[in-house]
Amino acid sequence: MGLERGRKMAYFPLYINMERKHCVVVGGGSIAAGKVGQLLEFGAAITVIAPEVCTRMTQWKNAGKITLIQREFCEHDIDGAAAVVAASSQREVNRHVSELCKKQKIPVNVVDDKELCTFYFPALIRKGEVVVSVSTGGSSPALAAFIRRKLEAAVPDSYGRAAKIMGMYREEVLRSVDDREQRKRIFHKMLTDVLAGEEITEKEVADYFADTEKDQNWHEGESSCTGADRSVDCGSEEKISGDRM
Repeated sequence: MGLERGRKMAYFPLYINMERKHCVVVGGGSIAAGKVGQLLEFGAAITVIAPEVCTRMTQWKNAGKITLIQREFCEHDIDGAAAVVAASSQREVNRHVSELCKKQKIPVNVVDDKELCTFYFPALIRKGEVVVSVSTGGSSPALAAFIRRKLEAAVPDSYGRAAKIMGMYREEVLRSVDDREQRKRIFHKMLTDVLAGEEITEKEVADYFADTEKDQNWHEGESSCTGADRSVDCGSEEKISGDRM
């Protein structure tokens, strides 16, 4: 009964493009740096606000990767932000940041304070364009990290390469092939070859089109034969099977 009473709806995993999105991080310690590191991986434009910062923050600032403002937080600092992280060592500052963000409907993550958050950082596995995330809705980051470690072996680096190659030809297939089932066969064949380590060229893509079209024509012929008058000789099963090979 206690578990039922305290149950909340799980958080929906929404993947968004963070490239060049303005993100504000309030706090300059190692925890704040961890959040900055995750956001940098996805191309966010980050402003860090803190009177004192750790070495990593200084290095990122010197490398031109973040904007660093070394002073106390001011209310206008969150203006225009796509997302805010409150990672100050002062709980009251974090609470103030959270309240301001909620008023302006800006997504806010407050480290180590679930009730003040409107979004959470999941445990991530990233292989190029392939991103797998695990979240417990802020209930147990340790459990999320444990699950991520369990899953990591199931997502090898080759999946990132596969996603990149498949993405290169996806629009061409969608543009060139109207039949949904034929597209599925092309993508399946292409993915099988990519995961086997084969290089995919324009010629291979053209071959996929031709091969799946032959398969489709064969199936249509078989259907036509099946529905025809039994007196029509459609050829032996052995002969058809041999032709397909």
